[in-house]
Amino acid sequence: MSEESKIWVSFFALGLLVTICFGAQYLSSVDTANLALRETRDKLTYTQDQLSYKKKTWNEKERVALKFQSESDKNAILVKAQGAVDQRFHKADYALNNALQSMQASVERTRNNAPGTELGDLTLTNGKALHAVKIRKVDDASISVLHADGSATIPLELIPESLKEQYDLGPNALVPMIQGAQTAFLQEPAENAANNPPISMPEPPVTSPSVMPAAQITVDESRAKSIRLKMAELDSRLSTYEGYAASYRSAAKSHQNLAATAKSRGVPSTRHTENANKCLAQAASVESQIAAIRQERAKLAVELDYAMKGQ
Repeated sequence: MSEESKIWVSFFALGLLVTICFGAQYLSSVDTANLALRETRDKLTYTQDQLSYKKKTWNEKERVALKFQSESDKNAILVKAQGAVDQRFHKADYALNNALQSMQASVERTRNNAPGTELGDLTLTNGKALHAVKIRKVDDASISVLHADGSATIPLELIPESLKEQYDLGPNALVPMIQGAQTAFLQEPAENAANNPPISMPEPPVTSPSVMPAAQITVDESRAKSIRLKMAELDSRLSTYEGYAASYRSAAKSHQNLAATAKSRGVPSTRHTENANKCLAQAASVESQIAAIRQERAKLAVELDYAMKGQ
């Protein structure tokens, strides 16, 4: 074997030896790292279990304390909020009354414009067909028409649903529905007062090894009461505004249906379209206010949490 070949064999052997050494060291490092990783995971699992247990224990303590504090403050909060709620109530009643008057005027105009409207062939809910039908009069209980065989007064139970919706008739009519909502809205405060007598002061919770007594939690009571009062006012506003939004959306849908019916019969529908757009714009404005109120209430909830913790 030549001298050069011996040199290359020596280099190869040396390289192989170095590779084996580094490989053994690498495998040893991997084993050590895996062992450390398992130990770290075990410690993390134990820590998470401890944290979960402590968190559960603290949540239970906090829940009992909050319940006691909330119950003890309810009477004072309700009394202080009564004036603000009454004010919101009267505003809501005024707005609901305006919506009712607007809807009544719209329905009245639609019915007054009905005489002379040609319906063509009309099939009643009992299956009877009338031909060449023309409306004479529309009232709450019936529709009087002329047809190819004479005249007739169609009672509510025989009027097709499309005509009921167009002229706001029957049990699903919007005007009676809004009137009923207004009546219920006006009766609600008295019913709530009768059904919800003042809340008596609760007994403090019994101390147990797992629950901290309320007296040991430092609570900023004056601040918490002020925040709860603001939240009660916002809740009242939310309820009122959500009712407005629903009413405006419902009125818009009614006007859109009237516009579609008018277009299909070749009569002007601009007025109905304008009314629908106005209702949708009002609904969007109210919904924007609802979003702002919810955001403000969320901030108050965070402040209340800090106040209850004495922070």
